[in-house]
Amino acid sequence: MPIAAMLVSSYFAAHAFKSVTSQKVLQEEITALKAEQERIRAVREDLDLHVSLLSKDHVDPDYLDELVRKDLGFTHPDEIVIPNDKSGQ
Repeated sequence: MPIAAMLVSSYFAAHAFKSVTSQKVLQEEITALKAEQERIRAVREDLDLHVSLLSKDHVDPDYLDELVRKDLGFTHPDEIVIPNDKSGQ
């Protein structure tokens, strides 16, 4: 009888330990997902800002000029272009 009681109590102790370990893993996953959610929220806010600058009712001329220069490489004839190499090479 004492051996059976020890086996039953060790069974429940093992499950309790597993439960605590699982809680830690879940808490770490929740923390990582919240950080990812904040990063995604910041990206979305940035995209929302850029979309609002190019709305069909009003296009921000400064932002449009920035996009044309960056994406299409257009410059005025009297401008001097200084390349900004962000790769560090």
